[in-house]
Parts: sequence; structure tokens; C-alpha cells
Amino acid sequence: MYILILSRTFDTSTANVIDWLKHYKIEYFRVNESNIIKVKKISISSNLFFEIEIENKTINLEDICAFWYRQSNFKIYSPPLEIKKSFVFKDELLHNLKNERKKVIDFFHFKLLQKRALGDFFNTDLNKLIVLDIAKSLGIKIPHTLITTKKKELLDFIDIHGEIICKAISESISFHDDKLGGITNYTNCLTKDVVESLNSTFSMSLFQNKVIKKYELRIFYIDNQFYPMAIFSQLDTKTNIDFRRYNYDKPNRKVPYNLPKLVQDKLHTLMKMLNLKTGSIDMAINDKNDYVFFEVNPIGQYGMTSIPCNYYLDKKIAEYLTHKGI
Repeated sequence: MYILILSRTFDTSTANVIDWLKHYKIEYFRVNESNIIKVKKISISSNLFFEIEIENKTINLEDICAFWYRQSNFKIYSPPLEIKKSFVFKDELLHNLKNERKKVIDFFHFKLLQKRALGDFFNTDLNKLIVLDIAKSLGIKIPHTLITTKKKELLDFIDIHGEIICKAISESISFHDDKLGGITNYTNCLTKDVVESLNSTFSMSLFQNKVIKKYELRIFYIDNQFYPMAIFSQLDTKTNIDFRRYNYDKPNRKVPYNLPKLVQDKLHTLMKMLNLKTGSIDMAINDKNDYVFFEVNPIGQYGMTSIPCNYYLDKKIAEYLTHKGI
């Protein structure tokens, strides 16, 4: 029996957890985005039989005792096809074959989730708007949020709330080219003068009132346990709007934080409603000492919380997968 890990080649957190699995003498098998899977046999009858081959190693589903979905997805081998140029529905055929492989991959994920599993492939792309709405329904304070395409509505929003920020509705984009460089979008503050300079309509965008922060909270959650860290990002003009604009010359101060039970209870309910066993939660304490919720990332980089706070989260993940500790 062994633990199956699905990750990316250069993910440091995966390597750190594997070090702990080696320490506990637990067998594991790591699958990265470059590994190709060959499906040898799937039988769905009185007894399920699922056998695949990865890197010349045969794996049976029954031999897997736990599964950690860290990142990426499985890739199923597809033999080369010879399609006549005269066949006019080539693109449609290739699309259909891709869907065939996808259904098999989805089934594999479905069965792995019935193991002792951490992370969920089906639940990685959360809708921020749905998450904010659920958080609000649980009595968790969120920023006032507006999605609009009209300058007039945005100006009215500024008149009510003062300073505002603009952020991505889905996920932040990050484009990179070895020669040209890269583009990354951050959360940015918008002044009334900037909004006045816009056209009367623009692409659908998300705006929120600017939260006057005393400090930010990054909270890693795993199997009902919270590991909170306070980030004093507001003390630096480079990071006070978006701490991802990191100041490597003078890093933000980060310390362990004691999260009140009432806040824990609400966040615990939120994670249950989102069907998440793990994730990184972003919050802030505002100038009125309110706990303000921003979002949750099911596959957040937890090393930035673990190391400054001595939480040893790599060890705790390994212990969860091996039924030790947690």
C-alpha cells in the first residue's frame, strides 16, 4: 500500500512532504504533469478493477491507501491516429476523443476521493462571488462588492465608500515570455480622478471598498485545524494594497496569530459548505477590529505561513495522509 501524490515537477511543498513520508518509511508514488498514464484495464462490475501504468510501473487502485491532490492533472496516453485529410470532421473527432479521456480521468479522481484524500480536483476553481455570498450568509464580514461595466455606477460606488480597489473576478493572470518579459495583474487602488478618465463603459470588472487594514491574516486550514499568521503588510507602501508586490529588501513582519473561536466556527462552517478539507484563507483586521474575509484558495502556497510561524505544515500533511497526528 502506498500514497499517491499528484503534483507539478518543481513544487517544493510536495518535495518537503515526501521527505516526511520517507522519514516515516511510508511508500509513495508521485505523478507530475509530464508523466503519461496508460490505462491497462477498468472493470466496473461486482468488483471494481482499475489498473494503470505510469513510468513502466503498474498501479492498481486497490493498492492506494491515500491520495494527495496538490496540483496539475493526470494525462492519459493516446496512440497516434492516422486520419485522412479528406475526413472533414477531424477536429470534431479529436475533440470527442479528448472528452473520452477526460471522463476516464474524472472517474479516477472520483475513486481516489473515496480514499483518505487531501485536496479535490473537482473543487479547485472556486467561484469567488459564490464564496463571498456564502461567507456573507454566515455572518462573516466581507468588503462591499460591485461588478459593473458603467462609469456612472462606479462613481456612485466611490461616493458611498470612498477609496476603492479593483481585482480579478476569476484568477489573477500571469503571462510570461522569455524574451518579452511578463505581465501579472495585482489588486490596485482606484481614485476618483482615474475613474473619471475612463470611458462611459468598460469591460465587466469587480470593485470593492478599500479595507483600512491594521494587518492581514493568511490562515492555512487542514482537516478542521487552523494555522493563522498575521502579516503586517500595511506598514509598507509597496505591499499595503496587495502583499504579493513583495518587498524582498525589507520583508513584511509575519507572526503566529490566535484566531478567536467565533471566527474559527464561522470559517469552519464555510469550509464545510465549500466541501474543502484544506485551503488558504485570506482575511484582514480593519481599523475597527472587524475580521474581514477576502477569499479562500483550495491550493494555496502554505510554505509562506508554515516557515515564519514554525507550524511544520509539511509534517502535518504527511501525518494526515499516514493517519498520524492529525
